[in-house]
Amino acid sequence: MRKEAARMTRAKRDNIYGTLFAASPIIGFFLFGLLPMLFSVFLSFGKLTTFDLGDMEFVGFENYARIFAEDDRFFKSIGNTFLYAIVSVLLSLVFSLFLAQLLAQEIHGKKVFRVILFIPYVCSAVAISTMWKWLLDYNFGVLNDLMTAFGAERVDWLNEKATAMPMMIFMSVWGGLGYNMILYTAALTSVNRSYYEAAEIDGASKARIFMSITVPLISPTTFFLLIMGFIGALQSFANFQIMTPYGGPDDSTLSMVLRVYNAAFVEDSMTYGMGYASALGWIVGIIVMIFSAINFVFSKKWVQYG
Repeated sequence: MRKEAARMTRAKRDNIYGTLFAASPIIGFFLFGLLPMLFSVFLSFGKLTTFDLGDMEFVGFENYARIFAEDDRFFKSIGNTFLYAIVSVLLSLVFSLFLAQLLAQEIHGKKVFRVILFIPYVCSAVAISTMWKWLLDYNFGVLNDLMTAFGAERVDWLNEKATAMPMMIFMSVWGGLGYNMILYTAALTSVNRSYYEAAEIDGASKARIFMSITVPLISPTTFFLLIMGFIGALQSFANFQIMTPYGGPDDSTLSMVLRVYNAAFVEDSMTYGMGYASALGWIVGIIVMIFSAINFVFSKKWVQYG
């Protein structure tokens, strides 16, 4: 009986510990995800220009009305963000697939190249952005030093409207190549080789094989990278905040999330403040959800499973 009682006690203890360990992610989401999200909804209907909730004034939908009636900078940030997202994600997918195809061949040292290309992805966004800001600096940047060494004039890459956004896009493409390439490599290796053999027997060209066999069969991977890339790009903040903290020349690099941050912490708090920034944040979230839903709907037309 004692052994049976001890076994039951141990089983109950194991069940309690197991429940606690299993519940920890749910508790973490509740405390650090759901509660802040609900609080931001509450905050978006108020005017709060300090960090003291006692100073909050309920204003209803006034913050949302001001965004659509007055905030031209926010709508410009939407255009900037979609330009950045579309160009950077599409270029990253194209170059990643090209590199995956190239490194799928029998090339000496291809593992080293894969590691080198993957390093930027695992590095901190702050460190990467700081490095590129130094490289592109007008006075002592390495890129401008190289240009002057070959007789060219210095370019203020991050403070000229014609070059600021292209540099942000270039940095994003460079940073995402490694991750996309690894997933594309895995997708390419999973394609049934018999399809290629049948196409070669029929006399199909390499371009036709690539477009008619490879692209459709790796479309689930492309869809995943497309969705995750767009969601990440639409929420980009750290690189913009570090490299062009005020939105660049003529707001040419003002992203949606940077606009939210500036409204909350940088610009005149009496004009905007936490409540207004929370309303902006929810509109950004809705935009991301709508765009993701559209992608899922249209994916049925071009993504092939199995």
